[in-house]
Amino acid sequence: MRARIPAESMFERLSRTVLVIIAALAIIAIVVGFLIREPIERALVLGAARSMTGLDIDAERIGDVDGGYRFENVRVRTAGGAALATAAEATARVRGNALDLELDRPQVAFDAQKYRDADRATVHDAFSHWHDGASATIAVHDGTLAVKSSLAAGRANSSLVFTGVEGTVHAALAGISFDGVLDLLGGAERYRIAGSTTTSNDGSPHQHWHAAALPLAPLDAFVVPQSLVHVRAGVVRDLDLDDGLRLTGSVHLDGIRGTLGTHAFSAIRGILAFGPGALGTRRIVGRIDDVPFDAAGEVHDLGSHYAWLRDGSRDLGSLATLAATLAGEPKLRSLSIEADAPGLTFAQYAMMGDHGPLAVSVMGIDPREPTLHFDTALAEDHLVSGGERTSAMGLRTHAVGGVNGDYFDIGRTYQPQGMLVRDGSLLRGPTDRAALAIAKNGAVTFAEFHLHGTVRTPHGSFPITEFNDWPPGHVSIITPDYGKQLRPAPETTFVGLEAIGISRSRFRVTSVEAATGTIAATFGIGIGKLERRTALPHVGETITLDYHTDPSLEGATAAIGGGPILVRSGVPFDDPHAPAPDERDYRWPVIALAQRNDAQLMLVAVDGRHPERSVGMTRPEFSDLLVRLGATGAMALDSGGSVTLVSRAPGNANVSVRNVPSDNSAERWVSDALFLYSTAPAPSIVPVTIAPTPIPEVRPSP
Repeated sequence: MRARIPAESMFERLSRTVLVIIAALAIIAIVVGFLIREPIERALVLGAARSMTGLDIDAERIGDVDGGYRFENVRVRTAGGAALATAAEATARVRGNALDLELDRPQVAFDAQKYRDADRATVHDAFSHWHDGASATIAVHDGTLAVKSSLAAGRANSSLVFTGVEGTVHAALAGISFDGVLDLLGGAERYRIAGSTTTSNDGSPHQHWHAAALPLAPLDAFVVPQSLVHVRAGVVRDLDLDDGLRLTGSVHLDGIRGTLGTHAFSAIRGILAFGPGALGTRRIVGRIDDVPFDAAGEVHDLGSHYAWLRDGSRDLGSLATLAATLAGEPKLRSLSIEADAPGLTFAQYAMMGDHGPLAVSVMGIDPREPTLHFDTALAEDHLVSGGERTSAMGLRTHAVGGVNGDYFDIGRTYQPQGMLVRDGSLLRGPTDRAALAIAKNGAVTFAEFHLHGTVRTPHGSFPITEFNDWPPGHVSIITPDYGKQLRPAPETTFVGLEAIGISRSRFRVTSVEAATGTIAATFGIGIGKLERRTALPHVGETITLDYHTDPSLEGATAAIGGGPILVRSGVPFDDPHAPAPDERDYRWPVIALAQRNDAQLMLVAVDGRHPERSVGMTRPEFSDLLVRLGATGAMALDSGGSVTLVSRAPGNANVSVRNVPSDNSAERWVSDALFLYSTAPAPSIVPVTIAPTPIPEVRPSP
């Protein structure tokens, strides 16, 4: 989290409200005791108080009593209307610059939404007439505080009521301190909350609130503002708010039940840990629609109190939305969900399909999260390699989550078959099947991309037909990303190039070499045996390269090939250019990237070839699943034994394999991967277990 948690902000506002309104009730006595000093008419006293403070102040009777002043039926209202305070009786005594004020049965009504700048200004103005050395000690007897959240209109519990407020408040220009108790009403029960202020060695105030137990149902509208989540019963135990009302330590959840959208959750228990601006848990367990459920991880974007009430938390909102979506899956057997990084949620669930059990892994991605971004990775950092496991690429590049990528030349060159963009740079050109491109803002394009380009030489022009493909049929641009060397290729020529100045299009020919043997893979063009229309360029000549893709990859940070397209415009799609079309109706492991209609993205993997655990899906079955999960567009990646989903599980420093691959449950060497990376700070609440870095498995390059 990058800001305070909701419970902290709620208690901060409640405590501040109590102190502000009590101080406001003292204004009448301050005006009378410090400024007027002589008995005068009630109207004049109240008029002076209103003028000085900006508060709407009234009292039925003002008189002398035992060396002080007695006020009956006092009413104080803040300028913005957020707070209304009344007291049956208030007694004030002035001793020099000190005021003692006793309030009998004060009642305060506070609207959390209305507490705006006007009310802050009222309080500031009220205290602006104090002078150095002035102070007030305020004793409260049998007070009542009602706090309303207008933002939670329509909820069963949109108000909090505190009774039995007892204690003292000391107010001065240096600050406000307090010591007291109040009871939160929860049905027929009362829950005691104690608060106090001490002074640290450096003179700064140190506030502390404690409650042995608090009911969550009355707090529902204040600490669970997600529209999907409503808490109906259950308590939190051992609650401590400390360090300037920052929640620290932990609370125990006990028997929490309520609703999540159209689903019911119950028997939720576990420990929530808190820190400055963070909320997390090792594990919370319970049931949802009577199905076993558990959650883990930590979230970071709860924001300020009012932003929280108005907008909620994106991360908690994503968790709630994903949990509600998955809870609706037919014949659900279990559901686990966790927060792995800001903007990144992960869930796994088991269900019974029409043809046997299914194990599904879902990674929810919020493309609006500024600390999260996509990119691709290459096995051994080259297109031609000995392959690399998805988890090893994720570990090597410090990813927080991701999946295997494109189809590839398995067991030979491990070269991906389709398009690849890494860090905004094209590494391999598109082919005649689907690929996906991801823009900087997280927008995804599913399409068949095409490469168009021209090589212009002093002797004529060549069309550019490929990018980092060797041996080329016609003409291919070659970069060092291809591999360490180009293998021999009959009737093929490699033309080495170097850039002229900073130009991206003009190059000088440094070599012209027939590919009769191996050639070092430097920047240049390969001219294949199908291209015979124009004479070859000569060493020292200048040529120009001009190429682009359609659709354009301008602004794309990552792109990867795959296919087929599984969902288009929110309905299943039977891609006519699907790779391996004969595999359409095989039931096996499948994986895809999907867009949702709420702008979220999903990486979804279904395990297969494990009859006792997960039988897998055909492509049409997988399309139906993705639509059921809210996909408006989706594209498959390399399926079968390549299906691998990795993420940084709560408590771990590195990614690990989260699904069960089908190659004897072992991870396959693949060509590339699609990953998510986070610049957010490491988890601070859920303890991180530093896993030892594994020794990479070495395979000889072909």
